[in-house]
Amino acid sequence: MFYIDETNRKQHCYVTYGRQFLRYKWYKPLITGLLFLIFYVLFAVAAALGVGYFGGAVTGQTIMQILSNAGTTYDDLNVNNFFESVLNLGQVALMIPALFVARLIVRDRPFSSYSSSRGGWHSGLFFRYLGICVITVVIPLLIHEYFTEGFKPLDIKFTLAGFLAVLVLGPLQCIAEEYVFRGLLMQTLGSWIRIPVIAVILQAVLFAASHPYNWTGKCAILASGLGFGMAAWIGRGIELSSAIHVANNMTAFILMGLGQEHIQTEVSRENMIFDICMYSANVIVLFILSRKTDWFNKGRKDDLTIANDKETARRARKAGKKAGKKGASYGTEDKVIDFTAPEPVVSKAQPAPAAPEKVEAAEKPAVATAAENAKAAEIIEITDSAIDAYSTSADAPEHVGRTGGRVARNKDKY
Repeated sequence: MFYIDETNRKQHCYVTYGRQFLRYKWYKPLITGLLFLIFYVLFAVAAALGVGYFGGAVTGQTIMQILSNAGTTYDDLNVNNFFESVLNLGQVALMIPALFVARLIVRDRPFSSYSSSRGGWHSGLFFRYLGICVITVVIPLLIHEYFTEGFKPLDIKFTLAGFLAVLVLGPLQCIAEEYVFRGLLMQTLGSWIRIPVIAVILQAVLFAASHPYNWTGKCAILASGLGFGMAAWIGRGIELSSAIHVANNMTAFILMGLGQEHIQTEVSRENMIFDICMYSANVIVLFILSRKTDWFNKGRKDDLTIANDKETARRARKAGKKAGKKGASYGTEDKVIDFTAPEPVVSKAQPAPAAPEKVEAAEKPAVATAAENAKAAEIIEITDSAIDAYSTSADAPEHVGRTGGRVARNKDKY
């Protein structure tokens, strides 16, 4: 387990997390997104054909009849029986394996980094905040439904298989949207722009554009996209945004199955204002939790350090092999270079070595023996007598006298 603090807080920002990996290149998220779309279309078509064929074999209907019963827009959306739930919710859930396969091909980062910057999906945090969402999402939705539409007589439209399918596929549908819009899309924008708040706004705009509502409905979806993005940013992962998303959608699906609500593309202003207030309240709650608790700072493992260490080792091995081949071409032995070893540190405060001459002079004895002094004095006295005798002769040049005088003056130094 590791902990996120002031020393590594910036590196583990969820919005810009993608660019912290050594294998990151600006174009790789584009390749991942393109592959994701290709695999998602393939998976969705295969699932539709499989469900249609199986449903036709069970009910006696044709594949097209099974597919048409699921509805084509939000106005005729139906999740009451098994096949309709699988087609409407299961196809969206297929975005998770499509993103997983795309990531396997690009291999620029671990899949867990789309879940969070705390080392992957944290189920305990998801269920912990899902319980809080009963107060911040479910109860407000029920109260709003009661005062705006009123509760109708109970009309259970669910089949048992359809209800079980909604319980399983409903949360997966919400989590899949979080992986794509808050994981792939928002992290891509954050890695490019490097300003988290702009990435949060842009992904919310694209999230609203992907939902076919009227303008008030798109404003409500924009508010939900901003709320989900802020939740992922504050919580450093999609567990919190997924919890809010699941609480909202599952409440709507269950009310539909009980005959109390029907999803429509025409959203009223009152519903828009309610959604804006509800998602804003959740963001405030998350902000308070981030200040009062350490829920969002704990992680099981540091994906960033693990992935970057592996990449550093891979590059070192590659460089070692390249250096070995180059050495072999010149007839030298192969050498493996360890690029991970630290360089030796040389202190700049080390004193310069003393000159050899001064060292020798310092080590030479400074005191002469008495015999040596007596012999030197005798030699000087004989030399002075000879010089004085020669300098007083008529044949001596003028400079000899000066030399003899200089010698006589300096003999006291010996």
